[in-house]
Amino acid sequence: MTMKQLVLAACTVVCALATNAQTAAYPSRPIKIIVPYAPGGSTDIVVREFATLASPKLGQPIVIDNKGGAGATMGARDIANAKPDGYTLAILPSPVFRMPHIQNVGYDPLKDFSYINMLSGYVLGVAVKSSSPYKTWDDFVAGTRANPQGVTYGTASIGSASNVIMENIGAHYGLKLTHVPYQGESGVVQAVLGDFVGAYAGSSTVAPMVKAGQMRMLVTWGSKRSALYPGVPTLHELNPKIEPNSSPFGIAGPKGLPVEVMSKLNAVFKEVIESPEFRATLERYGQEPVYMNSTDYAAFARKAFAEEAEIVKKLGLKAN
Repeated sequence: MTMKQLVLAACTVVCALATNAQTAAYPSRPIKIIVPYAPGGSTDIVVREFATLASPKLGQPIVIDNKGGAGATMGARDIANAKPDGYTLAILPSPVFRMPHIQNVGYDPLKDFSYINMLSGYVLGVAVKSSSPYKTWDDFVAGTRANPQGVTYGTASIGSASNVIMENIGAHYGLKLTHVPYQGESGVVQAVLGDFVGAYAGSSTVAPMVKAGQMRMLVTWGSKRSALYPGVPTLHELNPKIEPNSSPFGIAGPKGLPVEVMSKLNAVFKEVIESPEFRATLERYGQEPVYMNSTDYAAFARKAFAEEAEIVKKLGLKAN
């Protein structure tokens, strides 16, 4: 073996030992989780509680980085270009699998991510201001049909689960609905309360306003009634032809996360997801645990990406 070959071999061994040492010590500094929504929404609040519970188990702080806009794809974009060392993670909501079929997003869901765990699903539905003439879902349907201008509704972003579900509902009932996207659900709530849009379509971010009597929940989209709104029917209950939808979301990192890092994150995150404390948080904010391990989550992602292509084509969704 030549001197050059010996030097190269020695460098390879040293680099491998350094990498193994870094992996064994993981995490040795704070971890960042990107939440692709503005602060204050139900996703943001739940993920912050998740981070609070996971941090002591990992021995390092977990920092939440809110990046709203871009159809809830900012986190996916960032981790697609991040170093695969386990220090930059992101929440991946359903638009991550939908938006690539609508516009250029700068990532490929099938190639650019290491899927760690599925975390939770939402209680989604439609709410209106308490002074609205729509007292029930049937009122909303009848009133929208009778209005030549239709009804405006707000969601957290274009291409969001709520946007897609509402468009499906509109097509099913023959309603004229105009979508108004905002950067986060808190903005939608304020728009409804300020009479800028006629209805809210989204998650349980609206629950405090409903409880306070400022807004009225008309219908939810899950498979069963929510404990947050026990008197509110599900859409599937009213119309069995419309399938329930909770739009589950999970957490992922860049492609190529070391096996040891993936294993550690999976074990810690599973423990947190199944803890009584986190389950209480989910219940408080109208969510339910939807745990999947890395293998199952990756399979879910492949299926979701294919299904979203058909949804986008069917509804003719286009970028603003």
